[in-house]
Amino acid sequence: MRAGTKTLTAGIAVLASWPAVAGAVAASGEEPCRINTDAAVIRQAPSKNGAKAGIGYRDQTCRFHGYTRDATWAHITMKGSGVDSWVNRDLISTAKEQLAPTGP
Repeated sequence: MRAGTKTLTAGIAVLASWPAVAGAVAASGEEPCRINTDAAVIRQAPSKNGAKAGIGYRDQTCRFHGYTRDATWAHITMKGSGVDSWVNRDLISTAKEQLAPTGP
């Protein structure tokens, strides 16, 4: 495995240093977040072409770290699994928004 990566429990290598990812913005802090769609694909890189790192399901909780410069992708860490990666910003709610469960 090359330097700058770490292996998660599921055996997926992800970048350990997110500011090295093109277009990423360093985190200014963390806040709670929640998946607000039935299933959100979590990607290893902030791109539709990024390899899948996992899937988050409605109302699962996460930590939000920041957005890409164009604010399309959110850097998150899933609370249960520890998957630390990227998700489309429209698929989460943050503490700055209402975090009430989105299901029925």
